[in-house]
Amino acid sequence: MHPVMQGGEALQLPACLARRVRAGGDGMETQTTALMRARGMLETHGRFPGGALPPDIADSWLRSLEHGLDPAGRPEAMVLLPTAFEQARERSRDLIRFARPELELLYDQIAGSNFMIALGSPEGLVLETLSDSQFQQSEASRAVIAGSIWTEAVGGTNGMGLCAATGRAAQVYGGEHFFRTHGNIACISAPIFDGRGGMAGILDASSGITVRQQHTAALVQMSAANIENGLIRHRHDNRLVLQFHPRPEYLGTLSSGMLVLDEDFSVHAINRRGALFLTGLPTLIGRGFPEIFDARFEDLACRLVRGETLRVRDRFGSAVSMRCVANRAAFALAGRHGAAAPLAPARSQTERNLFKDVVVEDPDLWRQLAALPEAVARRVPISIMGETGTGKEMVARLAHAAAGKDRPFVAYDARLATEEDFARVMFGSGPGEPGLLARASGGTLYLDEVTELPPRAQAALARVLDTGEYRRSGSSETVRCDVHVVSSSCRPFDTAQSEGRFRADLRHRLAGYAINLPPLRRRSDIAPLARRLIAAANPELRLDDGALAIIAGHDWPGNLHELRARMSQAALLARGPTIGRDDLSDLVAARPFDDKDRHQACAGCSGTAWKEQQCRGIQLEVERSQGNIAETARRLGVSRTTIYKHLGR
Repeated sequence: MHPVMQGGEALQLPACLARRVRAGGDGMETQTTALMRARGMLETHGRFPGGALPPDIADSWLRSLEHGLDPAGRPEAMVLLPTAFEQARERSRDLIRFARPELELLYDQIAGSNFMIALGSPEGLVLETLSDSQFQQSEASRAVIAGSIWTEAVGGTNGMGLCAATGRAAQVYGGEHFFRTHGNIACISAPIFDGRGGMAGILDASSGITVRQQHTAALVQMSAANIENGLIRHRHDNRLVLQFHPRPEYLGTLSSGMLVLDEDFSVHAINRRGALFLTGLPTLIGRGFPEIFDARFEDLACRLVRGETLRVRDRFGSAVSMRCVANRAAFALAGRHGAAAPLAPARSQTERNLFKDVVVEDPDLWRQLAALPEAVARRVPISIMGETGTGKEMVARLAHAAAGKDRPFVAYDARLATEEDFARVMFGSGPGEPGLLARASGGTLYLDEVTELPPRAQAALARVLDTGEYRRSGSSETVRCDVHVVSSSCRPFDTAQSEGRFRADLRHRLAGYAINLPPLRRRSDIAPLARRLIAAANPELRLDDGALAIIAGHDWPGNLHELRARMSQAALLARGPTIGRDDLSDLVAARPFDDKDRHQACAGCSGTAWKEQQCRGIQLEVERSQGNIAETARRLGVSRTTIYKHLGR
């Protein structure tokens, strides 16, 4: 058994779950005299003088000695075996999802050389990495890989291990590492908290530059806070989430506090910034709203869920501005208070109206789209995956509308691109013939089916996104690029990359905030979609339960395109105000009977048409993947627990 530290307690990892890899490489930067003296004593006598090191580093060296590590030796890195690593990634699925855009953004912000960004679990397990070409050639890059464990018990004093042990941000430079072989590396780590007093993960930036990097440390901590806020909003969609700040203009920014309320309006979770605002009130978790603020939440609820920003005072007399985050719990509370319209984000009129013309009642889809305005506000690239007809361009236009101002929207079908004309079309050939980037300047460039771009076009686009500059064909003049890029593809980026059709560097620059649109057959809101389309064709018509049952039972291979066409045709042929089963029997072919026989809905879904259809669809995907539950879960974007639930085990 091998110990892995988690918050000071040892987790025992079975040896069968990991393989040991020798980590080589020497080299230690010249350090201060005190540090050099401390290292000399550490390596020769196993002790060092007090006061020679920052307290966190000294404590970590002592813990490393207690683990029996040899500072002058060659460290043994531990790497989880594929099965155990996949299980660990599944446990951290939400963390990985919300961290990916931050990894990309942090990578671009550091914009130096010889560095790596890593995402770790609370235990110090590396889940994902992103490094530049120079760092990839280093010995450290070969040691810090996905699946490697960097607790103090394994890697001695290092940024991620120190952060995992203390729950605090950590900076470890050069010779401050416990092992001599790590002496040419700087590690900067920040914890990602879960809002309940525990850690959700660790963000780390490591480089071959051992001088102090306070700017990078600040960026790492900001990115960690962004991930924390995203996780809190996502994990508490069924609870009320409040934002608060002494200054109203900072609501919705990284500086705002975030408070999650239980059904009785007591505090369920709070982000770090919120806890700082309320310093002096011990044990915030579980406290009632009136114990913190000078008001009952019931007296504020109706106005908050309608999108208002209110001014309230905390128990110390300090005034803060407060508003409610749009989520399922807020929608439900707005309904109970008889709100005339659903709650919407209060940042701008554009955001309040963003979803008014679309049907998004499927919970999984709503969770993805609810974060769209924030992704746009932060100029994070947005990638949209889904089958043909699932609404990719519609979501791209929603992203464009979320900016809340008049600006160009330029769409480009990458399937039309050729190696010869891409540069001219994208960059232009002179003032009289502007390219797509110039036409989209200040607005949105939508790249449809981006994985179909030719190889040289992909390289050129990746270079533009990396530098923010381009040159027109036949010109030496450099033009700055100011566009928000939204891309889409029927083919998942990772699949296209594994097939050799999509460059990794372009994938990393486009991935940003990823939205996976479910096919219509797996959406739980087919009925309201059909009703909306019928009403659009003829407001006098309605669909009865028999018609909705046929609609729910169809596979809809053409997705929304097919549904829209079928509803338009049904409206034209309607013989009365109600469209029933018989009116659609010739238009919509229900799924073959033998398929329903073969895939019986589970007990939890039986009796509700759309749930039965969704359940049978999941079972069919399991069959298509020959029983591979993990592959099915990845393809559908759900957890394996969900798959097992629909299989009845």
